[in-house]
Amino acid sequence: SNPIFAMKMADEAFRAEQVALARRKRKKKDQMRVILQSLMNGTCLSSDKNEEPMETVILEKSIIKLGSLLALGLGEAGGNIISHNMKGDGSAGVDAMVPGTSVEAIIGVARIQDFGTATEVLQSKIMTFVNQIAEIVHGVVNELHGAPNKNNGDTFLVIWRYKTFGAASEAANIQPQRLAELSVFAFSKILGSLHRSPLLAEYRLHPGLQHRLGNGCRVNLTFGLHSGWAIEGAVGSEYKIDASYLSPNVSIATTVEHQTRFYGVSIVVSQAVADLCGRDMKTVFRLIDRVLVGSSNRTLELYCVD
Repeated sequence: SNPIFAMKMADEAFRAEQVALARRKRKKKDQMRVILQSLMNGTCLSSDKNEEPMETVILEKSIIKLGSLLALGLGEAGGNIISHNMKGDGSAGVDAMVPGTSVEAIIGVARIQDFGTATEVLQSKIMTFVNQIAEIVHGVVNELHGAPNKNNGDTFLVIWRYKTFGAASEAANIQPQRLAELSVFAFSKILGSLHRSPLLAEYRLHPGLQHRLGNGCRVNLTFGLHSGWAIEGAVGSEYKIDASYLSPNVSIATTVEHQTRFYGVSIVVSQAVADLCGRDMKTVFRLIDRVLVGSSNRTLELYCVD
């Protein structure tokens, strides 16, 4: 019932298939050598029939693929939906309306700059453009213990969950300081990886983008980080669901990211995340403003990463 484990099984199965393929190639070369030798000696050898894969093996691989697709489609936020429907109650129906889970997490928003212009210029190739960026964003976030949640055109929502309320295991709760520092490091690493990527560097020389954005155009992202509670679960109906996070803190994280354009910086970190970080990490923060959150009188300090 764990789709993440299914992805690991899929990776192991793929490696096993590659090893088996290499063995079959070596075996085929050995058979050809024996056949040639038998022909030279005037003898005849009967060829072995190709072994058909067992039905159980095919079924096992199909289940592993389905688990991998579920993990890719629903992500970490969809874990409860999958486990709830795989309990084996004897029913073939799918129940997507699973109650949400209250969590505390670091919420990150990454936005592609000049996305509207890039869409108009690149047209159908915009999908390749976004996927090349997503490969960097998702790869770094996953490497640094985060979870990519969803992509809404030019925006990526990523989560570092450090506490699950009502969790049966203490393993579900992780030290917030460590994840807060990893989230800041992840966005810094993504920014560096974007500017070093040889694939994305090719867009700097794209004639259409140069005409619209100038000769100094380059692929760039801006980031916002905030921390707080959220409800993790399924949003939708019996026809279509999305596993996501609902909370005012998600909207605040989006607003924090919007401030990057106002202050002319790449990464803005809210006070909620800065307070979770250790003393060494706080040395790279610079206070840039104090703002009011929504209609409340609560102030929130904003920091950039120097």
